[in-house]
Formats: sequence, structure tokens, C-alpha cells
Amino acid sequence: MSGVRWQHRITNEEVRRRCGVENLEHRLRKTRLRWFGRVKRRDENSILRRAMELEVEGRRPVGRPKKTWSKVVEEDMKKLNITEDMAEDRKQWRQLISRPPQEWETRDGKRS
Repeated sequence: MSGVRWQHRITNEEVRRRCGVENLEHRLRKTRLRWFGRVKRRDENSILRRAMELEVEGRRPVGRPKKTWSKVVEEDMKKLNITEDMAEDRKQWRQLISRPPQEWETRDGKRS
């Protein structure tokens, strides 16, 4: 496809750049945050909004807790230095989550 062979010793990032393919991690993060913003802008009584904020009762099994979707979204927002209330403005939210990774800064001022 791109004429690159393993003997060329080119990094995956360079091959993706040459082919114009977005990093999968960044694409998944952007998709999660787009969905989060869409649900966050819904009415308080929306079934989607209520389901997102639902807390399940009961005991968890022994061991490390499983990573939840909401925890992953929190990590994504922290990595992009954005907050939940920013999702109310759709245009701004789309711009914030579409920034290239080079522009991301964590809350402590360091790049991710």
C-alpha cells in the first residue's frame, strides 16, 4: 500500500503519517468524548442521561475494580485539560476534542 517494508526500519507513527491514518487511541478518545458531549447536552430526564449517571448498588467481586466507561472519559478529559461543563457549548466542545495531540496539555501544564 505505501511501499514500506520492515527492512526500511520506519516507525508506525511515520507510516501512519505518510498514509494519512489517525492514531487509533486518539480516534477512540475523540469518539468517546463526542458521545459524552452529546449525552451531556441532553435533557436531565433523558433516558441516556439517567443511564450515564446511574450508580449500580450491590457488592463488587474481590479484586481490582473494572475500569468503567465514565472513568475512561474522566481520564480522557483530564488528558485534554477539559471539563464536563464545557460540553454544553457544542461548537467549542467539538473544537476542543478535535485538537491534534501536540496541543494537549494536562492540568499540571505538562504535555501528554
